[in-house]
Amino acid sequence: MANTALSLWRYLNSALILCFALAVDAQDAAPAPDSVHVAVPGKSAIDVDRAMMATMERISVTAAAHEEKSSEWRGVALRDILLRAGAPLDKPLRGKALAMVVRVTATDHYQVVFALSDFDPSLGNAPVLLVDQRDGQPLASDGPFRLLVKGDQRPARWVRSVSSIEVVDASTARQP
Repeated sequence: MANTALSLWRYLNSALILCFALAVDAQDAAPAPDSVHVAVPGKSAIDVDRAMMATMERISVTAAAHEEKSSEWRGVALRDILLRAGAPLDKPLRGKALAMVVRVTATDHYQVVFALSDFDPSLGNAPVLLVDQRDGQPLASDGPFRLLVKGDQRPARWVRSVSSIEVVDASTARQP
């Protein structure tokens, strides 16, 4: 009886490990999403896709990442996307909004953050784009969406395969 229980336990343990390995492998092999999920606290989330971006003001930037030759990148200002999602960027930020951050996440879970105030024209006014084209073509291995931060000395914040953009309240409770 003990041998049967031990054999059953080993079989179930092996099956569980195999299922976990297959799930991790499938997650790593998953294709990039066709849209970027954008969430702002207290607002309905939106999904930005190529069709939505086509209705927004397009910006072209010539820039290079790492040792690549310069390319023409086309996309939409991240500020405009945040506005469309309901971020409070329609007037100068103040108070609690100054403690909000924007977290950008890739399909491989790489993340970068910006202060929401970086997108306020009266403060940072950061030139950050969500791009979907390079040299007139849809992004291939970097996409379908990539973050481009014009002016960065190195492209560490140029997030490939962007999957989500979230505005997060980073304020803390007052300490006595």
